[in-house]
Amino acid sequence: PDLPVSVFTSMERWQNERIGALALYCSDGRWGEAFDEFCHKHLLIPRYDRWAVPGGPAWLAASDNDAFYQAAREQLDFLVRFHELEKVVLITHYGCAYYGHRLEKAPKECLHAQRQDVRTAMDTLQRWYPKIRVEAFLAMRHHHLLSFHRLGD
Repeated sequence: PDLPVSVFTSMERWQNERIGALALYCSDGRWGEAFDEFCHKHLLIPRYDRWAVPGGPAWLAASDNDAFYQAAREQLDFLVRFHELEKVVLITHYGCAYYGHRLEKAPKECLHAQRQDVRTAMDTLQRWYPKIRVEAFLAMRHHHLLSFHRLGD
């Protein structure tokens, strides 16, 4: 196509193979590099599809009438079909502003609701897509250290 001169060329090569995995997490950019590192190095899912929205898995914990819930279903239906998803990873994180705002509570007081929402999100995904594997994690921050803890087992 007729385009202006390129302003940047990536050194990353195009990889045609789909991984079949998606990570759904909060859009808070302060966590982005840690989420990538966790998915790449611990879960061993390179080039995974990323879906970053405020509250992350909370979008799948609402009711059928909620606009976020409906949007999530439409987007996931597309991704499952066209990106051939086999695995979904849900990550919620400590100190999520979405929960702080919604619940009007301190980070520690939001953890119970976050864990419940992740459980609901896991159940929702299993109901919608019984063949897809779902894993869930809580990312914690202790000063400058970030750790990941399995949820839902």
